[in-house]
Order: sequence, then C-alpha cells, then structure tokens
Amino acid sequence: MRSHSLVLGTISAALYSSFTTAVTLDTEGLPDSGLDTSSWVNGTKPPLSEMFNLHDMQLAVKNYLGKTQYAYIRTGSLDEITYHANLDIWKHIKLRPHQSHGRNVANVSTEQTLMGTKFSVPFFIAPVGFSSFTDPENGELNLVKAAGNQGALYMPSILSNKTTAEMAAARLTNQTLFRQIYPWANRTRLLNDFAEAEQSGYKVIFLTLDNPTVQGVRTRGLRVGAPNSSGSYSTDRSLQMAVELQKAVKIPVVPKGIVSWEDAKMCLDLGFKAVYISNHGGRITDTAPTAVEILLDIHKNAPEVFTKMEVYADGGVRHGTDIAKLLALGVKGVGIGRSAVFSNAWGVEGVEKFFSLLKRELITTMMHLGVTEISQLDKTYVNTKAVENMMF
Repeated sequence: MRSHSLVLGTISAALYSSFTTAVTLDTEGLPDSGLDTSSWVNGTKPPLSEMFNLHDMQLAVKNYLGKTQYAYIRTGSLDEITYHANLDIWKHIKLRPHQSHGRNVANVSTEQTLMGTKFSVPFFIAPVGFSSFTDPENGELNLVKAAGNQGALYMPSILSNKTTAEMAAARLTNQTLFRQIYPWANRTRLLNDFAEAEQSGYKVIFLTLDNPTVQGVRTRGLRVGAPNSSGSYSTDRSLQMAVELQKAVKIPVVPKGIVSWEDAKMCLDLGFKAVYISNHGGRITDTAPTAVEILLDIHKNAPEVFTKMEVYADGGVRHGTDIAKLLALGVKGVGIGRSAVFSNAWGVEGVEKFFSLLKRELITTMMHLGVTEISQLDKTYVNTKAVENMMF
C-alpha cells in the first residue's frame, strides 16, 4: 500500500504541473463567448474546432504566436483610440428588422458584384502586410486558395511574403484578385509594381494614400521590434497623383485610405470608379474617424457618391451584423484584415472557416432583418442616431 504522504505528493505534483501549463490569457476586453482556454498550452495552437467566432481566433493566435508577430498584426497607433473605436462603434448602431415587407426568407443570397465580378459574399480579405506571420511557409497562398474555394475576394498587400506572380499562379480558374499597392518613393519600383499586377491578371489596383512615408507611431509594435516600413513611401499622397498613375495601366485604380467626405467627393469628381474608406485599422492617425462616421458624413454632404461609384470600407468588422450595418450604409464591399490573418494560422482550412463563420452570421442577420438579397439593405434597416448625435 502506498503511504499517505506519497499519495499527497503525487497529487501535489500533478496539481503543480497543471498550474504551470494552464494559460492565463489577457483577453484585451474582447467579448466573452464562453471560450474555454483551460486546456491551452502557451506556444501551442488550439484546435480549429474550438473556434466559433473571429474573437476566438484572435485569442488562440495570441496564445500561439510569437510576441513580435502578434504585436505587428494587432497594434494600433499611439493610445489606440481609433483601433478601439473601430471595435466599439457597432454598439451605437441599432439594427431595425422589417416584417412589413412580407418577404419569405427561406432563400437568402449573399452574392455581390464588385468592380464587375460576382462574388459569393459582399465581404473580402483586406490587404494586411506580412500576412505570412501566421503561416511563414505558405503565407498569402492560403488566403488566395481559401478565397477561391469560397468564391470570395482577396486583395493581397504589396507587403506580402509571396510575390505578385506567385499569388496569381495560385488562383483557381476564373478566380479574381484585386491588388493593393503603396505609392513608393522610388517611382520605377512603383510603376513596375503597377505593370506586374496588370500583367499577372489582377483586375483592380487599390492605391493606399494614407501613409505619407511614415507609418503611425505603433507603440505596441515598437516595444518588441515589429517591422516598420517608414521611409519607403512617397510624400506625395495626392489624389492627383493617383489620377496620373491610372494612366500607367488599363485596369481601374481605386484610392484607398479615404477618411473625409471631401476626399470621397473629389474621387468621384476625378472620375474614379470606386473609393475605399479606411483608417488603416487604427494604425496611422490615432483619433481618426471610424468608417461609420465617414459614411454618415458622406451621406450628409455628398450622397451622390453612393449612387455614382462603388464604396468599399473596413475597420473593426468582426461579425455578420457589422457587415450588414456597413452594407445598409451604402458600402458595396466590406473588408476584414486582421481576423483573416489570424485565421491563416490554421492554413487554408482556417481561412475557409473565417469565411463560413461570417457568412453564417450574415445570412442569419439578413433573415432576421427580413431581406433576401444584399441590394435590399439600406439606411432604413439601421438606426444611427446615437452616432449622429455625437458627430453633428
């Protein structure tokens, strides 16, 4: 028979072992979805089957990824006021279901046509630099393949681990990719990137104009030596420069990083086919407005923008309800960046789950609202008075 002290010692050792491997995870104020992290081990990727929303994926990757890589993806600039505002704005917008339309919602379509191409969903993977941080071997190729499998759009960043040609080669037959490019200070490099994107079959170039040679002061990233691309970009971020660059290619060029109604209106006046509303995920100018605030400003001062050109937007989108709200405010395509990169930790399967989670939430929201097609969503389905009272 084992001695009483030996048994106690064995139990104590087991308890100590469990304490040393248990994860104490800073959830960063993300909503509690009931995620059980008690079995997680630091540095080990939790199973994809435990991921039920995009917040789960972020917390899992935070537990798994190196500090530098996670900080680069997660960080905002300065006090991260805009980063948090992007996440918090949704609680101030109320959805307004309509039963009066009498629609049968047995069949709901999430299809949306963006720049002439029909996609299965109105949301897409937005450009994020160094998306390979969550899968160094396959990197952006996972995002290309998953988007293709789902019939969705991916807009890879020019700061990708894989080349423009490599990502184009990974496409499915008839899959459409858009391309994001920065206005490099080196004009030859910039024109070469434009030419390569067009020659590789990308259908649209989104030119990011909100980063004039210096990125935002991202304290969280600076602490751990995260990549800093300051000094590479042109100090000329004018819309007129974008007009001149449009002459270099036959495919459309779309200004990205627009944060004021005046600039959105100027994009229309200059003849651009679309405009991309974005505060760069809160990574450039802290206290910049959210996409919702910019959209409401456009509705008030230049509503013709929504009827005469396509409007894209991103920032803090984590649920199908967020997507529905932006669509109701006139957005054609909704971008999601960070969460897609987090999902890449599980490879193609993880990115496909990213799409399926959001699509399920969006379909559910549409059914609750009483709409069967994306085109039926308009401002009557949202109450934005709380936000407007803060703005105007």
